[in-house]
Amino acid sequence: MSETQAGWGHTDYDRLRIDMEGRAGRGVIASAGLVWQIYRGRTQILLSDLLPASLREELTQNPTFTVDDRQYLNHAEITLFAGPLSLTAGKQHLAWGRGLVFNPTELFRPKALYDPGYEREGVGALAATLETGALSDASLVYVPEDSWRTSAKVARVRGHLAGFDLSAVAAERWEDDVVAEILGEQAPLRRLLTFGGDLSGEVLGLGVWAESTWSTLAGGDWVELTVGGNAALPGDLLFTLEGYYDGRGEWGGPYALDDWMAVAVGARRTLGRGMVFTSLSRPTGELLTLGMNGLANVGDGSAALLPNAAYSFAENVDIFLQLVVPVGADDTEFGARGSGGLIRGRVYF
Repeated sequence: MSETQAGWGHTDYDRLRIDMEGRAGRGVIASAGLVWQIYRGRTQILLSDLLPASLREELTQNPTFTVDDRQYLNHAEITLFAGPLSLTAGKQHLAWGRGLVFNPTELFRPKALYDPGYEREGVGALAATLETGALSDASLVYVPEDSWRTSAKVARVRGHLAGFDLSAVAAERWEDDVVAEILGEQAPLRRLLTFGGDLSGEVLGLGVWAESTWSTLAGGDWVELTVGGNAALPGDLLFTLEGYYDGRGEWGGPYALDDWMAVAVGARRTLGRGMVFTSLSRPTGELLTLGMNGLANVGDGSAALLPNAAYSFAENVDIFLQLVVPVGADDTEFGARGSGGLIRGRVYF
């Protein structure tokens, strides 16, 4: 359920997912996940619905996005093992980084701000990994596109030092000019280079993590940095705090139309340069967990409050509810997104 310039609307879907896994001796593992997802309700979205009122008059075009029914492979991969070397081919999960919401080193499937823990689709790739120790390895990943030149290439190493898990990553990708694509204009692919890494561990009984990248695209460069930690508090409370710096963002509005459109279609994580995520949760009994999450843009003063509840009816039946309460003016990062919420029920076996 979400609020738009035309009023309140809702989108509903029925979803079936089937997961399969098979092994052939000790050297081969194959797995796949098939998803059927059928939508109802508000499935036509205007670009202007995703923008603050102050920018709608600047649109020369107002295209409509349709939420189509989907039948797709969430993942479909086969892994071959030969001693310390493994080779994985197919649609696979390339989930990197330690951040709960903001992952600079997550190069292909960024998390949804309001629902970061929900499952994400895999990426068609060829990955080779060489184990170099009990908690260390080196990987090369190739994501094929139209040609070798425009295909993504990633090198990543992972290790363990002084109680911390560490990794470093270098990647070359080619991206569309998303804003030009939305407006139906032709634009050449742009080369995006990224270098970075992450670490996680424990300090004084607190879980801590950090990750950062430096990227360059179309003659410009920027740094992204995430730092976070969590702690168990008295009364079975779990507190989490995560901060994010995005060098492409601004410390305050007004934001450019191109930036709004890039965020709307997922090409940018945020508009702001400084973001904060916080979470406080507590189990109530054996079946119910109550929580309050919050997202804030420290530059423009906007925020989103996300009260939520998760209830397990049985071992394999659960329901999740979350509200979205925006705070801020219409032209701020979260104030412009409007109110909303979701209810998701799941049965699995």
